[in-house]
Amino acid sequence: MKRVEGGWRIVVALALVLASAAAQAARAAAPESSACALQSPPEDAGAVATPGGFLLVYPRNAHLPDDYTGCKTLWVMDVDPQPWRWATLWFVDGRLQRVASWRRDSRGEPDLTCTMPGVAPAPGMAAAPVCEGLEDHPWAALRLPSWPRACIGDAPPPACEGEPE
Repeated sequence: MKRVEGGWRIVVALALVLASAAAQAARAAAPESSACALQSPPEDAGAVATPGGFLLVYPRNAHLPDDYTGCKTLWVMDVDPQPWRWATLWFVDGRLQRVASWRRDSRGEPDLTCTMPGVAPAPGMAAAPVCEGLEDHPWAALRLPSWPRACIGDAPPPACEGEPE
């Protein structure tokens, strides 16, 4: 087999093109922010009771001003030892703008991204279909009442006896 001179340059150039494409795809789902890129829930994520188990949410209500701009992420707690990221919600001035969602076995890019009705994509973000049915859903609201994460353990602290915050 004949060796191509400068072949390593082609490989490096291809790697740079792929890295750039991956970075652009990531911008398509949510703005660049550490809160928007969380893969695993922080220890201070809150627990939300659902009919099927628990969700974890971060940040919790105490950290969200009415005009919050940034992301809120939800993880599903199920039989796996680690929760899996289900959705990242992007808010601007307290209003939901965009939702990115993953299936349980997804890795990397979201399986679904949508933009709330009447919202134009932010500069640098790709267009996405309009979200349907989320306007009044409690899980998509800025404020999602939650308990401290310790409440889902075997020995919940006294703070778990009250209503979620």
